[in-house]
Amino acid sequence: MVYTISNHCQSVEITNDIKESVWREIFISLVVSIPFFTHGVETTTLTASIHSGHFIQHDGVPWSTTALILATCIAPPLYCYLIDRYGRRLGMFCVSFVQGASLIPLFLLNDTSIIILHVIVGISSGGLFTVLPIYIREICSSKTRGYTLVWIMVMTTLGYMMKLVTSLEERSYLMVLLVMMQFVMMMFVMETPAYLVMKDKVEVAKCNISRLKGLHQDDPEILKLISDLNGENDRAKLNGKFSTTTLYRNKIWWDGAKVSVVLFTTMTLCGSIVFLDQQKTLMQLKNDVDPQNLLVLGSMMAGAVCSVAFVAFLDRKYLLTFGYATMALASGVVAVYTQVDLTISSYRWVPVAALTVLVFGYGICWAIPVIITVEIFNMRIRATLLGIIFSYSQVLKLCHVQTFQYIEDYVGVYTLFYIFSCINLYGAVYTLFVAPNLKGKSLRQIEKQLKRTPLPA
Repeated sequence: MVYTISNHCQSVEITNDIKESVWREIFISLVVSIPFFTHGVETTTLTASIHSGHFIQHDGVPWSTTALILATCIAPPLYCYLIDRYGRRLGMFCVSFVQGASLIPLFLLNDTSIIILHVIVGISSGGLFTVLPIYIREICSSKTRGYTLVWIMVMTTLGYMMKLVTSLEERSYLMVLLVMMQFVMMMFVMETPAYLVMKDKVEVAKCNISRLKGLHQDDPEILKLISDLNGENDRAKLNGKFSTTTLYRNKIWWDGAKVSVVLFTTMTLCGSIVFLDQQKTLMQLKNDVDPQNLLVLGSMMAGAVCSVAFVAFLDRKYLLTFGYATMALASGVVAVYTQVDLTISSYRWVPVAALTVLVFGYGICWAIPVIITVEIFNMRIRATLLGIIFSYSQVLKLCHVQTFQYIEDYVGVYTLFYIFSCINLYGAVYTLFVAPNLKGKSLRQIEKQLKRTPLPA
């Protein structure tokens, strides 16, 4: 219905259009997040996960785990080069295609196919946590992108929880259905306006924004968004072709890269390699009251849901700070109860409660370093830097996984928990005082926080 009776009615009409655009962005983002659910379902059949640890226990480090991490190291820069050259939509299609290809070894499950499965899943994971966050960030406004990006954690953890209610065969067929849905979805997904502006296709970008917002192409809001994207594109062009030298000379990009590297490093080394293994963390209780690891999965899910609930009120940096602080405190408590030859005869609920809080804190924030990274960089370097930094985090994870058992044998699990507590405490302090505020901020406003000298208005 079109209201033309008075100015008051016209203002109501504009407000309705804005609300409609918000829900369109949210709906598209949730549909685009389906591959994260698919990934979560598939992870329940693997010997490794996207985290440093895994909620399924394995002896040692199987070859399949090493194969998955190596594949995840290599894939991100390739995906990010692809989406910068040929578009975000093609990158999303490739992720879904690789997830579909993993169904072949998934149904075979012999010694050879297990290695192949982990390699393919590693390749898909490298695109999943780079291409899709970039896409969601570029189709959403500053008002909604925080909410839509944290759904990454909810959808992935929800996939993990399918392990509790379905068999391996049922999960395999569920994956077939999900991959089919993803390919159907690709028929209706539009290219991001940021990529189109980057390729000087301004009119097509204007059309896509119009479809997202539910407004006419000549609406002042559409023109302002196009102007902002052109300004962002022009600022990056002034720096010339992106290189290591360019990155270092541009102090905004350099400081942003340092923030991202520190956040990825602390999250990789936060202790998930051991606390996601519920049996190992609670080994001093000397019983196995939860063979399905419901405590770990339930706590992760509760943390992810709380992240979605509070992101509308809290900045992403404060969610990450809270997550790190919670993990720091809980890790210290768990360390006390993992001492060698300790017999726990009373207050047996304390280590269980501490582990619950520890995993809850992790569930709140484990994907936020990715979210912060896609929000703080210019469109022309966003994919390149995310691909490089994500690959760095996987190289670090590979070293962490391969050396963890040797370090544990030398210093003990309880000492490692104290070390992880210190790392998380550092992450909390660093995030609180160094990471920029993102809630409701445009890229220009974020860059003003990163630049060491004030920018002109």
